[in-house]
Amino acid sequence: MDSIDFLKKEHIVESLLFMMGESVSVESISLAIELNSEETIKFMDEIVEKYKNEYVDRGFKIIRINKKYQMVTNEIYYEQLIKVVSKPQKPVLTDSILETLSIIAYKQPITKPEIEDIRGVKSDFVCNRLIEYGLIEEKGRLEAPGRPILLGTTDEFLYRFGIEDINQLPSLDEEHLNKIEKEVEQELSNTLGETVIIDKENKNDSFEKELDEDKTNFIDIDEENDDYDFDR
Repeated sequence: MDSIDFLKKEHIVESLLFMMGESVSVESISLAIELNSEETIKFMDEIVEKYKNEYVDRGFKIIRINKKYQMVTNEIYYEQLIKVVSKPQKPVLTDSILETLSIIAYKQPITKPEIEDIRGVKSDFVCNRLIEYGLIEEKGRLEAPGRPILLGTTDEFLYRFGIEDINQLPSLDEEHLNKIEKEVEQELSNTLGETVIIDKENKNDSFEKELDEDKTNFIDIDEENDDYDFDR
């Protein structure tokens, strides 16, 4: 790709991200700049680095969030901007809201009853508040009686906490991890109506459930790619 093509594609990307006003997928960007997915990812990574190193004084920047790309205001001009517009209302993250958000972030996707089992209190208010703040959203429904809603974090959560994807969350210590695994086993056992044991010795690339003669579920988990990633 020569310099003219690169600059033209860069301008197309800027126009697209500005128009959308939210994170845009690689597939959509590929369609606009007529490159395949692999080429688009390489191109966009170059753009992100360019904004970090060459365009540091521009009024906006392009960032990568959860394998998507978004144009955002450059925070170095925040003090000047609030002289013109009202100071944005920041979400009030109380201890209970932060506790609930942490549970969702590390154990997603998770249902509200499971959150309440861990916290020991009703969590309707804090979950609704987190949805209102755009930090969590519905990710589907659990295949269980009543089909409870599964909750998970959003791209806004990643942006607010300055991480590109959920794998960049700080690791939990072993004691905390063991505690969470015991809680997960209990929650899944209650949901499925039968004993569930997390099998860490036989990990594979998918979330599997094997039922033996004693009606005990041994669940294999993958540390990085599993939707129920309890090691993160």
